[in-house]
Amino acid sequence: MGKPRIPFPLFPTPVRWAAVLAIASLIFYASLVTVPETVVDDAQPEFIPINYWRHLVAYFALGGSLAYATDDWHLDRWKQAAFVIAIAAMYGIAMEAGQHFLPHRTLFLLTDAAVNTLGATGVVSWYLVRPYLDLRPIDELTDRFSLRKRN
Repeated sequence: MGKPRIPFPLFPTPVRWAAVLAIASLIFYASLVTVPETVVDDAQPEFIPINYWRHLVAYFALGGSLAYATDDWHLDRWKQAAFVIAIAAMYGIAMEAGQHFLPHRTLFLLTDAAVNTLGATGVVSWYLVRPYLDLRPIDELTDRFSLRKRN
């Protein structure tokens, strides 16, 4: 008997890629358009500075959205994970390089690029859980649940 699989919605491809684009756009805006200081900067956790938390969360979200968007690609799971992490990390490096040309930002920071990559590696959690999920088109799942209610 195989592993138990939990039904999980797979949104249409354009919706999944729209989420990737939205997250990448937010990162672009926060990295290259806005002034970096915010009121949240006064709250400094002791272990990891708040600016690193921002990088970790942003690139974890980007990696996660990329993993979900590419879930129907037919690649070996770990090759796909490496591909997703590489794309998210390269985007992070590009954002750091872009800040070099902005007077209100710091020059390219290797530490920020490393934290971006570390955040993107959080997507490994998706690939660990993925074998236990049964991704199905969202309309198939909603039809299935509506049939249960009628019976």
